[in-house]
Amino acid sequence: MPMIHFHARMNLEFASGPGLLDVDFSLKTGSLIGLYGPSGSGKTTLLRILAGLTQPESGRIRVNDRFWLDTEKHINLPTQQRNVGMVFQDAALFPNMSVRQNVEFAAENRRDPRVNELLELAGLQNLADRKPVTLSGGQRQRVALARALVRRPQVLLLDEPFSALDRVTRDQLLNELLRLHRKFGTTTVLVSHQLDEIQQVTDTVLEIEQGKMQWLENKSENRRADKQSVSGIVTNIAFESSKVRIQVQLAETIIIVEQTPTALEWQIGETVKLNVDPEQFVRQSKS
Repeated sequence: MPMIHFHARMNLEFASGPGLLDVDFSLKTGSLIGLYGPSGSGKTTLLRILAGLTQPESGRIRVNDRFWLDTEKHINLPTQQRNVGMVFQDAALFPNMSVRQNVEFAAENRRDPRVNELLELAGLQNLADRKPVTLSGGQRQRVALARALVRRPQVLLLDEPFSALDRVTRDQLLNELLRLHRKFGTTTVLVSHQLDEIQQVTDTVLEIEQGKMQWLENKSENRRADKQSVSGIVTNIAFESSKVRIQVQLAETIIIVEQTPTALEWQIGETVKLNVDPEQFVRQSKS
């Protein structure tokens, strides 16, 4: 079974004072992992070690059959050879480039078909010519996520990318992340200091505190595998033979959800709450 093996030891200054970061774990490739812990517990340092931005005093990282790091054998691949994608709390988009240009910049070439695919999947088609300054925080993070995935990374590292957003937008983007993860199957590590946030979408939860790690049972895993809850205003209802296509406006996006005719009592303009699989979403960005 393809796996990622990670071991690292180094002295580190934690929020509570100096200590030893000492972690050793293995992950199944293609999984969506939550990394949870308080501020200053070593979460970001772990991501930096995975990305090749920080070298531990001793350690080993093996992705499938390839070593990214082995301090005993003096192996330490630079970031550009590790095939990782990264998204941070600050989307860090190029302000002088449009949405499309930001995504194209990260692609192997501007004509890469994944550029258009990701713009569509992330609901960014109508925003493709806009500059980052004109976008909301949630829209900027969608662009950052598309930009990271267009590189076809083996590992996607997300360092609290949604923490600065309001709860409604954060929940929408967690659903978006889950949908994209199911689509591409990229091994993904989502860092957060909010346990309920990562339990919504992850397969596995790792907790780190003062440089030590433990596995947490993901009590929300079964719920995550089924449906997610969204709420918004009904803006259109289209009746078909066996389905009802309902257009719902969320905080900053419009989704179309196919429901059974039990939704016939809903009215345009009504605020509704839906429990749906993220893969049912047909997403359209607001202009």
